Amino acid sequence: LELGVEIADGAPAEGPAAVAMWLFDGSVETLPGGYDKGELSPNSPVKALKSFPQDLVLVGRSSILIKGLSNRLQIPWSLSKEWAPIARRTLEGNTKQSAVVAKGGKENKIRIRDVMKLLKTWGRGKASRAIGRLPSPMRTKVAAVALRLQKRREAREARK
Repeated sequence: LELGVEIADGAPAEGPAAVAMWLFDGSVETLPGGYDKGELSPNSPVKALKSFPQDLVLVGRSSILIKGLSNRLQIPWSLSKEWAPIARRTLEGNTKQSAVVAKGGKENKIRIRDVMKLLKTWGRGKASRAIGRLPSPMRTKVAAVALRLQKRREAREARK
């Protein structure tokens, strides 16, 4: 699984493991490669990183915040231990699904109704964003039309 984390040139081989343990495993007392647990330490595992994807920054910061709180309250906590059962179920599900497909099963078949539902949701989101960008008087008119259409639908359903 590639997440977009890049390791700095010349970083020790233990660098990636130290970064992962530092971010996601609060139960670890010492980090591999002699890294310090302090983020601002000159020997911090952050030094082993060349780049870190923006998508993971919030996860990392949240994890560090929770680790700090749990340490302060003396409650042992590890994100990796919390996520482990979910990850195992996901991996097992992927393995089972691959086995079903390999045996000729139809488990992985795409259904047109699922595609249409996805397309409808996508279209509503796009329309909503487009309407949100309209000037206020136009948004009011669009809302009035949408309200009239909704009332017509409800009247038709009431007749049935």
